[in-house]
Amino acid sequence: MKSQFIYLILALITGALIPVQASTNASFSKSIGSPFVTGLMVLTIGLIGMIVFVFSTGTSLPSLMQLKAAPAYSYLGGIIVAMYVVMITILVPRLGVGTSIALIVTGQILFSVIIDHFGLFDTPVRAIDVKRLMGILMMIGGIYFVMKK
Repeated sequence: MKSQFIYLILALITGALIPVQASTNASFSKSIGSPFVTGLMVLTIGLIGMIVFVFSTGTSLPSLMQLKAAPAYSYLGGIIVAMYVVMITILVPRLGVGTSIALIVTGQILFSVIIDHFGLFDTPVRAIDVKRLMGILMMIGGIYFVMKK
């Protein structure tokens, strides 16, 4: 557990950045008038940042053969992150940061459990059990309390 402590902290920090991104995306979209252009700008800045990071760290790039060998579904990440950026930009002004993130995280938990249960996308199988079902129900209950005015 001690060796994983840094990863737990990094996960919490990453999670804390999600509502910050949601809020800043919504603010940017309000300023420029388009969630789609906001998505384009956010992803362009992210691309530039990743290019700088990869080259400044000396990370080696995969060969064309390695890229071709990757499963086709492994390329969905770019589309998914683009959809996320646009959707969170649309949702936050309408639902609020708390409700938007609560629903998104609950969707993540629900589908994560399904992915684990069936071993989708070449992941290890981890069957749904009573404890996991209880966790899902608590997440859904949590949404109620987050949304309650």
